Order: sequence, then structure tokens, then C-alpha cells
Amino acid sequence: MSDLRYSLLRGGLVYRVSRISGLSRAQRKLAPLVAVVLVLIILVPMVVAAARDGTLVDGVTIPLLHDYSIWARFLIAVPLLVLAAPMADERLWRAIKHLQDLVDATDRDRFEEVLAQMRRWRDANTPELVLFALSIIASYAIPVLGLLDNVTDWKGSASEMSFAAIWLQWVAMPVIRFLVLLWFWRLALWTLLLLRFSRFNLDLHAAHPDGRGGLAFLGYAQTAFLVLPLVGGISLAGTLALDVQYYGAELKSLRFIMAGWVVMGVALMVAPLLLLVPRLAALKRNSLLAYGALGTDCSEGFEQRWLGRARGGASPILEAGDSSALCDLTGVYATVKQMGTIPLQRFLLTQFALAAALPLLPVILMRMPLKELLGKIFSALA
Repeated sequence: MSDLRYSLLRGGLVYRVSRISGLSRAQRKLAPLVAVVLVLIILVPMVVAAARDGTLVDGVTIPLLHDYSIWARFLIAVPLLVLAAPMADERLWRAIKHLQDLVDATDRDRFEEVLAQMRRWRDANTPELVLFALSIIASYAIPVLGLLDNVTDWKGSASEMSFAAIWLQWVAMPVIRFLVLLWFWRLALWTLLLLRFSRFNLDLHAAHPDGRGGLAFLGYAQTAFLVLPLVGGISLAGTLALDVQYYGAELKSLRFIMAGWVVMGVALMVAPLLLLVPRLAALKRNSLLAYGALGTDCSEGFEQRWLGRARGGASPILEAGDSSALCDLTGVYATVKQMGTIPLQRFLLTQFALAAALPLLPVILMRMPLKELLGKIFSALA
């Protein structure tokens, strides 16, 4: 079991309720069961009510079984939000433990105070109660009924909403909103921790082999929140698929929405890491100056000692090892020069983009055959 001192997820009102019920003792093993139970609570009443009303398979323009937005949100997105929690918890607590090791001894006590503050916020009841209230209040402000009178669906009408639509508005949607808001609350805690961490004296090295001064692991830690752009893309795909299938929307009119979402999803994942950019930029700048001065001294000493020797006098150079040391310094300087100032590897950035974009692929395939899509991709890459 990971150390609770470094966990951002195992705390708060929901966690304490699960702990009382015994669900927290085997979080990873029971996550699938919790996901299944939530899906059944959300979908079974809607399916039964729609079947009773004759709108499950047909009877209206958009029956429940053909409402892609419902199945995308509650059959795919909700389980993902639950199943991703144990993996995210493990990844984050390992990262936080490593952050502690990078804090200089002079600031170690201050960092412990920051961690204690994070734990107090994590364990507080108020944030989760506020998030739950917002999830309910949103049901007053956001309608669930269709906007076009000429397209009937399983939800009924404004004058007479079906029971399935009422369940959607007051049970299903608050559940998924609350789960998403919980994830954003944890992301906010993580972001604040990175902000405070960036202000301490840190044991960072520009010549570190990870190419990010020793902070490349933060990019891996950030993947703990990959479920957010993924779930957002899935929910958006369900809504757009409905627009394409039943409301006559064209891909051309949706391309800015889809592109905008991908940009937003990537920005959401990258933004917390940008808090470390000033620190890494300063590290790189100062190290280039320091290694540059050292390189000047070494080059000057090497030339004064060895240049001007007669031919055939190379053997003492090889034995002395001066050339090897100069080559090593040249390699270190090149590493510092190529150091990135964002603690994120390029392939992780690709993962962020794919998480936001791949769920939208079925929408594109509804209007563009796979062969045509692949042809456009290959022609763009050629």
C-alpha cells in the first residue's frame, strides 16, 4: 500500500465513506465493481422506463438505444473515471515522494508543511460538498431536452418529460459531473503543489540524462490525469455523432469544434508543467554559462600544454587522458545545450493529443470512409 502522506486521491468525504464500507481496502480490485454498479444505477432505470414508454428501440426519431451521447457518457466515460483512479493514485504518490527527495535540505521542513497543507485540503469535506452541490445545481441550468421540435426523442417534451429524462437530469448527469469535478479538484491540488515546489531550493542538474534537469518524471506523473481529455473527447464524440446522424451536421461545420477540443485537451495536460519552465530555463541558462567558462579554461589549458609539439609526440597526450576529459566536457555541454525547459517528453505530448483526438474518430468515419480518411492522412504526410 502506498504512503497516504503522498496521496492526492485517498482523502475527502467520498474516500471516508468508501473506507467505512470497506471499499478502500482493495481499491484497485474493487474499482471495476464500483464502475459496474454505477453504470447499472444510471442506465437500468432509464432503459426500463424507455422500454415501458416504447422509446427504447423505436417510436421516436431518436430512441434511447440510438442516443450515442448517453452510451458514450455512461457506458464508457463513467467507468473510465472510476477505473483510472487507482492507477493515478499510485503514479502521483510516487512522483510526490520523488519531489520530496529533490528539495534541498534547507527547504525540506517547508516542503513538509506544504504537503501537510495539501493533505488538509484533500481530507476536507467542504470541497467535495461544494462539488456535489454544483453538480446538482447544473441540472437546473443545463437542459436535457432536444432543441428542435421536429426531432422527437426518448426524453419527451418540455410539457411532459419522460421518467427516463427525469432520471437523466437528476441522477445520471449529476453523477458524471461530480466524478469529473472530483478529478479537476485533484488536478488543482497537484497544480498547486507544483507551484509551491517550483519556489523551493531544488537539487537539479542541467546535465541530467533525462534532458529535463531531473524533472522529466513529472511528465509521466501528469499522465495520471489523462482520463480527463479522454473522457471529454468521448462525451463530445457522442454529442457530435448525434448531431451528424439526426440533425444533419456536416464535418466541415464541426472541424473547428473538434480541433478546438484537441487543443484544449492538450493545454489542460501541459499547463501545470509550465509552472516549472522559469526554474528550468534559469537552470539551463546558468549551467550554459558555467560549463562555457569551464570549457574555456579546459580548452586553454589543453592548447597550452599540447599544441606546438613535434610530430610523433601524440603518445603522451593519450596517456595523460586530457583529450578524453575534454571530449567528456564537450558531451556534457551538448547535453546542457539540448536540455528542454518543459518537463515533458515529446512522446507524452503525443499521448495527450491522441487521448483527446482518438474518441472523435468515429464521428469522422460517419461521414468519411476509412479509405478516404487514410488517403488524406497519407497525402498530408507525404
